[in-house]
Amino acid sequence: MRTGTTFRSDDEYWAWVERQERTRERLNRAARRVAIASAAAMIMFTVMYFCVRWMGAGHYDPWQQAIHSAAEAAPP
Repeated sequence: MRTGTTFRSDDEYWAWVERQERTRERLNRAARRVAIASAAAMIMFTVMYFCVRWMGAGHYDPWQQAIHSAAEAAPP
């Protein structure tokens, strides 16, 4: 055993290094997934915001117009 080391052997040291690398890889994958999910949510809400803004009340909506026309044409 060498003096000044915290590991009993080189094998224990390299096993510790490999565990650290696997932990780092897992954290990187988790951070990447969170970033992708956040970006997807941001894009979804942005698209929804502009759709509501452009298609909201006071704007022409062909589907809503067809519904109103059908409702007016229907017998009481």
